[in-house]
Formats: sequence, C-alpha cells, structure tokens
Amino acid sequence: MRLPALAAAALACACATAGEAEAWARVSPEAVARYAAPGDPARYVPLARRLQAPPEELGPPARGLRLPVRSFPDGRAEVMLHAETAWASPDMMLLRGRNVRVEAFNADGSPAETLWAEEAVVDRTAMLAVAKGAVRLERGGDTLTGVGALADLDAQYVKVLRRARIDTARLRGVDLTERGIF
Repeated sequence: MRLPALAAAALACACATAGEAEAWARVSPEAVARYAAPGDPARYVPLARRLQAPPEELGPPARGLRLPVRSFPDGRAEVMLHAETAWASPDMMLLRGRNVRVEAFNADGSPAETLWAEEAVVDRTAMLAVAKGAVRLERGGDTLTGVGALADLDAQYVKVLRRARIDTARLRGVDLTERGIF
C-alpha cells in the first residue's frame, strides 16, 4: 500500500533528504494512522466538556483514589489510575481527578509507562482521557511534556495539545525542531 499523496508530500517536505522521504514513503498507512490520531477526535468532546464543568457535579470528592482501569486476564492491574483528589460517577466508569497519575504495566508486572496530569477526566468504558494543565508521559528513556492532552488508553496514544516537548534517549543531541519536524 502507498501513502495518500497529501501525506507523502507533507512527509517529503519534513525530510531533509530525498533518501529520508523515500524511506517514509515505504511506511505503511497503518503505521501513519497509528501515530496520526486513532479514531475520530470528536469522541473526546464529551470528556472535554466534563473537564470544564464543576467537578462537584459528580458528587463529593474522594482523597487518595487508586483504581484499576484495565486488568490482565489473571486479574493483575494492566492500567492503574491514582488521583490525589477524585470525583466519580455512581458506576465508577467516569472519573475526574486532580494530580492524576496513570500507570501502565507490562505482562511481567514491570512499569511500561506513566502519565501525570494536573487535572483529567477518564472514561473507563470508552478508555479515553482528557487532561488540562501540565502533562508528562514517561516511557522507557523517553519523556513527553506539555499542556493539555488527549489519550486513548486502549491504543496507548497520547496527543499533547500545546507546548509539546520530547526528550528521548534514542536521539540524544538531535534537535528535531531544526529539522522541521516539530
């Protein structure tokens, strides 16, 4: 399969050499879709509205919330949500929290990644989250920081909305902003 012409042209402009553009042209459309944004962005709108409404609409706050979002078949937590202060719907499927930390684990129990947010709303049914304020994601030796985020917890996808910064152990010393990528 080939990339759509517009995507290929945009990638060609972002690449420094014709060789790099040719290499990107061989990337599958599935890979491009994976990093572009999974699903329709409109599905985050109800959560963004929830984040703008007063949290007390969900009831009285809880302190020190710790709740599994998804589990492995053997019952161990695969994704765990922590919040310093939290509000939850009666069925516990919609959560809003301040000073939120979402941890994902590998099958062997080791940490895979951690996402921090000043404030976030998580829909456990849709496996979506919207955050406002400072956000930080750490995975391996890589760190993504910024302000505001959309997250698809099933796809393990996070999009930082403003002032995104990436620090990666794999590209030490490479300034991607000078390459026209960010």
